Amino acid sequence: MPDFDGRTYHLWHGVTPWADFVRTADPDRFLTEGRGSHVRDRAGRWYLDARSSMWHVTLGYSCEPVKAAMRRQLDTLPTSTVLRFEQPPQVAVDYAAALAAALPAPLNHVRFGSTGTQMTEQAVMLSRFYRRMHGEPDRCHAIGLYGSYHGSGPLATALSGVPVMHDYSAPVDSHVGHIPRPDGSCGGDADCDGSCVRPLVELIDRIGADLVTAVIVEPVLGTYVQQLTGHYLRRVTHECRTRGIHVIADEVTTGMGRTGALTATERVDIVPDMVVLGKGISAGYFPLAALVVADSIFDALAAPEHRLSFPNGSTSDGHPLGMAAGLAVLDVLTAPGFLAGVDETGRRLADCLAAELSDVDAFGGVQGAGLMLAVDLVHDDGTPWTAGETDRLRLACADNGLLTSYAPGILPLLPPLTLTDDECGELAAKLGTALRDIAKASA
Repeated sequence: MPDFDGRTYHLWHGVTPWADFVRTADPDRFLTEGRGSHVRDRAGRWYLDARSSMWHVTLGYSCEPVKAAMRRQLDTLPTSTVLRFEQPPQVAVDYAAALAAALPAPLNHVRFGSTGTQMTEQAVMLSRFYRRMHGEPDRCHAIGLYGSYHGSGPLATALSGVPVMHDYSAPVDSHVGHIPRPDGSCGGDADCDGSCVRPLVELIDRIGADLVTAVIVEPVLGTYVQQLTGHYLRRVTHECRTRGIHVIADEVTTGMGRTGALTATERVDIVPDMVVLGKGISAGYFPLAALVVADSIFDALAAPEHRLSFPNGSTSDGHPLGMAAGLAVLDVLTAPGFLAGVDETGRRLADCLAAELSDVDAFGGVQGAGLMLAVDLVHDDGTPWTAGETDRLRLACADNGLLTSYAPGILPLLPPLTLTDDECGELAAKLGTALRDIAKASA
C-alpha cells in the first residue's frame, strides 16, 4: 500500500470515521475511469461495479445518448434556473411534460431538485404547506417506517427510520413518528384481517388523524432491500385516504427502472399523492431529483385564492444539463422492451447467484425485485451476519474485482440496468470467490 499522509489530503468526504479512513486509505484504489459496467482505479485494476456507484449509475459509464444530449445542451443553453423570474429553460418545460406523460395519471406536476434528500424533505414540507393554506396549521405530523432511509438532511434524517441517525443528529424534527416494517405474515388481499397496518392505524389514532399530514414509504426498503407487498402498500394507501392523509412514495432508489418499471408503486396499482424520484433519473450523469405531485394537491394550491407560493427551491433546480440528461434517460427507459429486460436480467442474475453459491454455507438466498437484489447471509444457526461481517465481505469482493454495498445480514447488489449475461456470471463468480476466501480464512 502506498504511503498516505492524511495531513496533506484535503478532500473531506464519506461517513467512515476519519481516523479509520486515514489508517486504511490506499490512493491506488482511487477511481479514474469508467466503461460500461466497470470502473478502473489508479493502479489500473478493473472492477465490476455491482453497486452502480451509489446505486445511481443505472445505465453504466458509457451511455452515449445521455452524454450526447448533455454536450448538445452545453452548446445551446448551458445553465439557467426555474427558481424565479418566470422564464424557465425550454428543456425543463419539455422534460417535465415527458416525465408526467410517462407516469400514471394524475401525477402531472413536477418540481425539480438536485438530490433525493432535498426532494423527500420538499414533499413533506409541501404537504405541511398544503395544510397551512387550508387552515390546518397544526396538521404537521409525518409517519415513516423503521428501517427506511429518506436522506441525510435535517428533515430527511428525522423521516428515516434509523435511530442511530437520530442520535447523531439530535435534535431532529419532533413531528415525525415511525412504525415497525411489516413482517410478511399477512395473508394478502383475500385473508387480511388488518393486522399488517395495525401499527400504522394505532399511531395515527395516538397522534390524532387530524394532526397527521403524510405517510412516507419506500416500496422496497433500501437499507434492507426488503420488498413491501402490493397488498401492504394498498392497505396503507387505503388507511391514509380514508383519513385525508397524503401518501408519499419515496422512489429515489426504486424508481426510473431499478425494479423493472418507471415506479415500483405502479406495478402494484397504487398512485400516491406524491412520488419522489432521484438516483437513476439522470443515470448519475448529473445531480438531479424530482417531486411529482398529483392534480388534487397542485390544483388546490394553484387556486386563485391562494396568493402564497411554496417557498422552497434552489438556484440549480431545473438545470438545463440535468434536464437534457433526464430526457435522454427517459428515452432509453421507455424504449420497447427495455424495462422488461431489466426484469429478465434480474432473474438471470438471481439464477447465476443461486447456482454459484449453492455450496456456500452462508448463502441464504436472493431477494428483491428487478436489479435491486440482495444476497441473504446467515450463520449455521440461522442468525444473520452482522454489519461488520458483511463489510468484511464487501472488502473481500473489492479484492476480487467486485464493488458492492453492505448492510446487516445482506449484501445488496444494484448493478447497472445494462448488465449483460456475461456480467451476471462474472458478478456471481467474483462474489463466490470472495465468500470462499472468507470461509478459508475463518477455518
